[in-house]
Amino acid sequence: MNVLKFLLTITIFSFVVSCETKTENNDENMALLAALAIPQPVNLEFEALVSGQSVTFNNTNQTVDTKTVKFQDLRFYISEVKLVRADGSTADVTLSTDNVWQNSGVGLLDFETYKTTETKKNISGSVALGAYTGIQFTVGVPEALNHLDRATASAPLNIGAMTWAWAGGYKHANIEFSINDNAGYTQFHMGSSGGCGAAPNFGCPKKFRASIQLTGQINPQNQKIGFDVDKLLSGYSTVGAQSCMPGTAAPCDTLVQAFGLNIGTGAPDSSITQRVFSLK
Repeated sequence: MNVLKFLLTITIFSFVVSCETKTENNDENMALLAALAIPQPVNLEFEALVSGQSVTFNNTNQTVDTKTVKFQDLRFYISEVKLVRADGSTADVTLSTDNVWQNSGVGLLDFETYKTTETKKNISGSVALGAYTGIQFTVGVPEALNHLDRATASAPLNIGAMTWAWAGGYKHANIEFSINDNAGYTQFHMGSSGGCGAAPNFGCPKKFRASIQLTGQINPQNQKIGFDVDKLLSGYSTVGAQSCMPGTAAPCDTLVQAFGLNIGTGAPDSSITQRVFSLK
């Protein structure tokens, strides 16, 4: 009888311990899942560089690819930001909204101080916890937002200097500079083009949105990305006033190709390596 009582006691004790262990394991698992569900902040710091130094404005000469260059505008939109895992899968970065520099998944980077006094050199948001070995982003405004009425759109999609006058779309990039102290400026305005349709949708067949992919260990909370104007202007030496838009042909083609875009189709081209962005 004592043996039976002993065995019964051992059985009950084992059951209780087992339940407590499972409960503790479940609690730990739930806590881990909850932690993984909490996104981590993202801060991407962009730097516009000449020979490793920040680009200057306000009528200041800089030596760029052996040329004397003055910059008066350097702005571009960033969208569709993703971080890349080691296995090649991606995690979407949710951009924060401030209705000044970021809105609807689009951020405006503004390096110039010649036309405006305020600058914006970072993109902020959040992403799932994890280790990342690369980053992807688009230079440009997504098609769904590319033909908004800037008069009623929220910032940063309400800026006149960042819109086309003739195709109802945005300038994905707006970069203006002069070479060798000439009074005339090259105005490089990159936006969708190529036989656009009628308002309100336009339907420009050549998108000219650059898809940038950078590989390397990523620090989501403080990652620096360089934009190298030396490499942008490599092979470009036109002096005087020049309107450079996609499809303008030589000498402007080299500026478009610096973003890894095909001149004929306006699409990213794997045979043309973008040369302006790099991880820092």
